Parts: sequence; C-alpha cells; structure tokens
Amino acid sequence: MVPGTVQQLTILLVLVLPGVFYQAVRERLSGVRAAENEPQNRLVRAIAAGALLDGVYAVVAGPWLVELLGPTAPTPFAGVGQHPRLAGLTGLLLVVVVPSAVAWAEGWWVRRRSQARYEPTPTAWDALFHGTGSCFVRMRLKSGLWVGGWLGSRSAVSAYPHPGDLYLQTQYRMGPDGSFVGRVPGSAGTYVKAADIEVLELLRPPAKEEGTDDES
Repeated sequence: MVPGTVQQLTILLVLVLPGVFYQAVRERLSGVRAAENEPQNRLVRAIAAGALLDGVYAVVAGPWLVELLGPTAPTPFAGVGQHPRLAGLTGLLLVVVVPSAVAWAEGWWVRRRSQARYEPTPTAWDALFHGTGSCFVRMRLKSGLWVGGWLGSRSAVSAYPHPGDLYLQTQYRMGPDGSFVGRVPGSAGTYVKAADIEVLELLRPPAKEEGTDDES
C-alpha cells in the first residue's frame, strides 16, 4: 500500500525501512533462514528489527531528533524544512548506514564463530559456472547416456531463480566411457536440462588452446 498521508509515510520510514535495509544486508551475508522463506515472516522480522533500532535511536538521540523534527512548529516536520541537509544526512544515517552496519557486524560475528562458510551464490549450479571460461562439458544423463560439447561465447547457462538448463554451442559424439570422440557433423548445439543430469564435469581445453573461444 502506498502511503497516503505524511503520518503514514513517517511510519514507513521510521518503522519499516531500517529493518528492510538490515535484513537485506544480513541475507546477503548469511543467507535466508528457513523460517523466513514466507514473505510475511520476513516482513515481521523487518518490522521487529526496525522497531528495535528505533528504540535504540530514541534512547541515544531522542531529544535531538525531536528538536530536528520541530514538534512545536505550526506545520509537521518544520525542522526538516529548515535544515534539509542535516535532515537528509540524519535519515541516511539512521535508515541505511546504521542498519547495514549492524547487519554486517552480525554477519561477521556469525561467520567468525561458524565452522561452515556461507557462499552467497544461490545454488551449486550457479557456483559451478560462475566465472567459468570456455571449456568442454561432459554429462552423464540419468538414462545412462553421455552428452558432451563445447561451452563457448555462444553457449548459455541458466541462473537462479530459473530452473537449471544448459545450451552448448557445439555437440560432440561421446564414447561409452564418456570420452570425446569428435564433433557431431553440422552441430548447431545441444540443450540439456539440469534435472536430467546425473553427473556433470567441466574440462579445460589443452594448454595451447586456452585463451581462445574456438574448440577446434
């Protein structure tokens, strides 16, 4: 719902946004917790985090913030109009910087105490192909059939949240043991769904061909 009054906008800024920035940074560093997969649970946590931060702001700088808003003026937020730069800096600090810093500190502390390291790449499929240059790809399908080809600049790999699939620009004939036999004559590529793959392997080209995008 879009805020319709100054009071509603104030509630949104003061109560929700600090928690939203906190949660966004925390999820980036530590991942989404299982209990927060539902949107309503994430909203509740964001509001709770925002309310906690607001309480800290009130204790630390409550009188100064009230003075900045100018509650005794005839119009709401008169103090903001009189000191727009200070108000903007204060809003940026309290809504964005402090919540993000708290989330970063929490993530740092959790990573320091945890034996396992969180990888922000959403899936192993994305991690496998992230930053991968041109290479050969060898796959054994669930049917037992071997499929292989060349992953080059004209190939394509899906990314989260889309279902995993792969387009290889050139297909190769494969031996019963998964060895590459040779190019499929006239091949314009092959498409494979990740759900059909049992084993997938990336193979670097020979040293003399590295740095090129031509598998020949």
